[in-house]
Amino acid sequence: KKTAAKKPAEAVEQLELTPTEASVESANDAAPAEASANDAAPAEAPANDAPETEAPANDAPAADAEPSPAEAAAPSSEDDGAADPPSRGADAPTKAAAPKPPRNDSPLSPGDAAPDFSLEGHDGTTYSLASMKGQRFVLYFYPRDNTPGCTQEACDFRDGLAGLGDLGVTVLGVSPDSIASHERFAKKYDLNFPLLSDPERAIADAYGALGEKSMYGRKVVGIIRSTFVIDAEGRIETAFSPVRVKGHVAAVLAALGAS
Repeated sequence: KKTAAKKPAEAVEQLELTPTEASVESANDAAPAEASANDAAPAEAPANDAPETEAPANDAPAADAEPSPAEAAAPSSEDDGAADPPSRGADAPTKAAAPKPPRNDSPLSPGDAAPDFSLEGHDGTTYSLASMKGQRFVLYFYPRDNTPGCTQEACDFRDGLAGLGDLGVTVLGVSPDSIASHERFAKKYDLNFPLLSDPERAIADAYGALGEKSMYGRKVVGIIRSTFVIDAEGRIETAFSPVRVKGHVAAVLAALGAS
């Protein structure tokens, strides 16, 4: 009786594989080819690792972004670092910073006798140191009617007079312009204080408001914008020289004690 020849073991194993196992095995056989393709991928890596040229713009903070708490607490350049000092405890006394004295490059200092003057105003009245005795007043020197800075300063004084309340302080503006020019200037901007004419600039010189200054890149002799608060006894109470228009009237009102 003949017996059937046995099939090799490997052939039996292949016959016993299920369709699912066969597909897995074929996928495994294909893996080396994919691996070799993956091994070649690093050639593109340097391009991916290179930084994008627009990345710094993405890192920059947005213009409207709200500052972090730390940034909000830090003093800005605009407030000159005038932030409140760190608290030393709930019971630590707070000390107000002393006001910074105004810049004064004029030869006149607080306590000095104000130089005498007598000048005609655009309102037809002659004003002098003697006629102003017994009251505090502001005497301010400016270069010229109808120029941008002088117009702004005059309008600021016009608007600021309301802040003087019941102090009874008079403002007198002085420039070398003629009375006719002052009349037009005062009418145009509805100025509510007298403008005095100092055509020879002699009073400006006496108050140190005439001197060398830079204009359009060259040195000239002209009016140095200056303001003097003069007390009821005819002495210099506060001097501002030279003056920067922005915020100046507010500083004068503070010196006068206006509320």
